[in-house]
Amino acid sequence: MGYRNFLIISHKFLPQPDDDLILYLNKQRKENVVHITHSFSDCLDRVSRCKWYKNGDLYREWKSKDYIKYPEVLIYIKEFFFTINSVFKIKIKFDFCVCMDGMCTFFGIFLRSLKKVKKVSYWAMDFVPENRFGSGIKNFIYHKINTFGYKNADEMWDLSPRMADAREEFLGIKKDSYRKHKVVPYGMWVDRIKRYSYEECEKNTLVFMGHLLEKQGVQLVLDAIPEIVKKIPNFKFKIIGTGGYEDTLREKVKELNIEKYVYFLGKIEKNEDLENEIAKSCVAIAPYIEELDTWTKYADPGKVKTYLACGVPVLLTDVPWNAREIAENRCGRVIREDKESVVEELLKLLRKKEGQEFRNNALKFSENFSFIKIFDSLEM
Repeated sequence: MGYRNFLIISHKFLPQPDDDLILYLNKQRKENVVHITHSFSDCLDRVSRCKWYKNGDLYREWKSKDYIKYPEVLIYIKEFFFTINSVFKIKIKFDFCVCMDGMCTFFGIFLRSLKKVKKVSYWAMDFVPENRFGSGIKNFIYHKINTFGYKNADEMWDLSPRMADAREEFLGIKKDSYRKHKVVPYGMWVDRIKRYSYEECEKNTLVFMGHLLEKQGVQLVLDAIPEIVKKIPNFKFKIIGTGGYEDTLREKVKELNIEKYVYFLGKIEKNEDLENEIAKSCVAIAPYIEELDTWTKYADPGKVKTYLACGVPVLLTDVPWNAREIAENRCGRVIREDKESVVEELLKLLRKKEGQEFRNNALKFSENFSFIKIFDSLEM
């Protein structure tokens, strides 16, 4: 299409695909790329930030004061005015505005009404049909704001094909309600990752990467370790990430007396370092607990794609939309939510023959979700 000026608006806690879109657009040397971000409630601050890039280079940046002590409703009002003021400050009419959630899409549509934005896309990172928040009122407002975005954005981008089906099932939003609909999945910068063969990788090593919550299922692995080490005495389990469930997991490690097999590596800030830590591992795992996980079923978990792009075979429960496809392509195995299944399937992938075959298949499969291919297909 040859668009020159882009505005991306998001709420942030961890890196997500808006960061990758910014990187892509700057690699394309677009004339103006503006990234407005608002800190999520999980963050240590509630600051809004704006970064303005010109022809691929950072030109200017600014931020709001910290509103963390203010009531939630005032924080969202602050975000609205920060977004509008920043756009007027820049004095550019944007060709395309990509918004990463319903609230940000509302901001984008308002800017469109002021003729500051020509076209708005809503790139949905998740769909949670019920109990997104602990409050019924918040859940009601959440769905109302999102529904406004679904129906009024110029383009609706979903991470997975399950999202549109789920909206029709739970909210009654039919597919012809969107002005234009696309599946724009989570991708990876596959070319920047150093991969390791089975011979080169850390043998008998399992890795988990992600936010440490009960729904992520790390406790299933810990329960399985006493059985695993009977077969593999030098087994090692690396846990990358932090979260509210970390203390519980550390207590379980002590209770099971498996401290020498489990390594809590914390959060690895730099993407290249994170990818290298994963890539040199033997097997990766994503043991989502279906009953507790209201997010992953309808989304496109980036963790699994990170594992595969690093060339590491993955064990995962049948929660992500593409779990069966991964198993059919023999770059991963689907496990049940019990320790017996973890032990059985892990031992298979730790073997040399199957391990190398699955590593090769993971690399081939990951070519399908290169960010370059994904963003090129959008013709921006």
